[in-house]
Amino acid sequence: MKSWLMRFRQWLKFGQRITPRVVADTNVLVSGSLVSVGAPARIIQAARDRRIALVSCPLLLAEYADVMGRPHIAKKYREAARVGQATLEFLRVKATLVAAIPQQRIVPDDPDDDVVIACAVEGKARYVVTGDPHLQRLGEHAGIRILSPRQFVTQVLHET
Repeated sequence: MKSWLMRFRQWLKFGQRITPRVVADTNVLVSGSLVSVGAPARIIQAARDRRIALVSCPLLLAEYADVMGRPHIAKKYREAARVGQATLEFLRVKATLVAAIPQQRIVPDDPDDDVVIACAVEGKARYVVTGDPHLQRLGEHAGIRILSPRQFVTQVLHET
């Protein structure tokens, strides 16, 4: 009986940690892939370290692939194609992928951003991390907090 009680107490102490589900907008993924320092890179590293669980969808993955393949990106960042492929593979294998078909208009200034919100809602994410001011203006939607990369790193990852 004592061993059961001891295991139960350990579960109460350590077992309740829940890895937060996060939708990282395309701008965060691109920046974090191309520049190895800064908040976006720390977010990608947190996903690789399994401190957060990324949620994505085919539309966001396609947008990421498109941006990483643009000529001006390839010209400025020689490793963009390789890093982009590696990040896409990581997302396809490790992220929770959802359909994310927007059912309603949420972002008044940019309807293309509705897919990010649909992804977060369908994927039961707690956070959307984005540099997009249209999304940031919402602040939250359906209990999902919308944060800048810097806010996410300090408030959720508790890093400075």
